[in-house]
Amino acid sequence: MSAIAQALTTLRGWMETYPFLPGLVFAALCLLLMFAVALPRLRSWRRGKGRPVLDPLQVEELLQGPGVLLVDLREDEAFRQGHIRGCLHVPFAELTRRFAAPDPKAKRALVLVDETDALSHRALRQLLARGFDWVYVLKGGMRAWRGESRPLVK
Repeated sequence: MSAIAQALTTLRGWMETYPFLPGLVFAALCLLLMFAVALPRLRSWRRGKGRPVLDPLQVEELLQGPGVLLVDLREDEAFRQGHIRGCLHVPFAELTRRFAAPDPKAKRALVLVDETDALSHRALRQLLARGFDWVYVLKGGMRAWRGESRPLVK
């Protein structure tokens, strides 16, 4: 067996032959961790790309005035566990019945909310197809709202 092959059988041999290896392994682990943390945000970003989305801070600022109606699309149990103050509870299954056509006198924007924002984007497509204007989605849904420690009521 050659001297190099024998040297590589021990950890010290690897470290002497490849001194950059620990740094490379550490960098790979950091990249993997960053990807795992960013993956849920990437999904929300892809859904919202090119669509009218608002982050939790923007929604909270809009709630200070009378010009917005928050529509919570989650099921009853999730809604009872905590929701944004002043929102209208309309489960996704009832959306088409409750919002059949836009009211021409209504001047308020609609902000759609669900747990992750996936249902909100489906509802956005339905409402826009029915002629609604000024419809937005809470980016990241209730997870983002809770993640930024925004107020909830039960």
